[in-house]
Amino acid sequence: MRILFAGTPNVALPTLQWILSSEHELVGVLTRPAAAQGRSSELIDSPVAIFAKTHSIPIYTSIDLPETKEAIQSADLVVVIAYGKLISQEFLQMPKYGWINVHFSILPKFRGAAPVQRAIWNGEESTGISIFQLDPGMDTGPIFIQKTVSILEMESSGECLIRLSQMVPEMLDQTLLKILNLEPPLPQSEENSSLAPKIDKSELRIDWNSSAISIKNMIRALNPTPRAKTSFRDNDIFIYEVGVSEASSNKPYGTITCVNQKLYVATRDFDLEILKVQSSGKKIMSGSEWSRGIQTRDDAIENKYV
Repeated sequence: MRILFAGTPNVALPTLQWILSSEHELVGVLTRPAAAQGRSSELIDSPVAIFAKTHSIPIYTSIDLPETKEAIQSADLVVVIAYGKLISQEFLQMPKYGWINVHFSILPKFRGAAPVQRAIWNGEESTGISIFQLDPGMDTGPIFIQKTVSILEMESSGECLIRLSQMVPEMLDQTLLKILNLEPPLPQSEENSSLAPKIDKSELRIDWNSSAISIKNMIRALNPTPRAKTSFRDNDIFIYEVGVSEASSNKPYGTITCVNQKLYVATRDFDLEILKVQSSGKKIMSGSEWSRGIQTRDDAIENKYV
């Protein structure tokens, strides 16, 4: 089968690698254009584009160019993982077998750009993978195959996505067999459907007057990007990992304390131990390392607030 691959981030790479090494023909990749990153605003290629350049695979960065349309029309199938753009019906009907999409949830739950992040933030104990026929809607097409996967207790969204991405090639192999055997996908039910919109910048700040477990879930969901943040001495502080203390908090929420070289912040109910933290522009460090830096300026950190 002649396959065009559409994707952008690292999570797409295990599947792209599998297609390249499989019996199928990889005719090219469709990915987002290079984007400005960092303080220098240097244009950086997407992980999929970097992979394609390394392996001399044709790259298309705009779906509207004549050469991209030609590549789509010449393909039997387009496989999509986190491409980042809705596809119109005009393009969906070009390949012989259309387009299929890999989505990291058990559809119809968590349709949208951030399914794993929203699932972890919501306190879900499981997520999954759905491979479905792409249609013009938001993750609404009929489903070829699904797999439910448990979310580990301390797992961040980044760690979970890496684990899920490594399961996709086997499921894609099964899906391609279904397509070649002309097995039709099954329509999605609308029962229990929900949305998982892209994380907005306005959602990143931690409210320490929330429950400890809800804050923990938020931090896990936003790790490694775009990162949960708080403020200390008018500077942004990014929190990557926390643990919930067994003891109830008896201090005002946001109070910082250090006990036995461990850093804690009070919430509405329990203290949270800060395990990994990063001051703006600095490296990630342990909570105890960060607290020692504070104590070089103060005799104690009791009653300091974030």
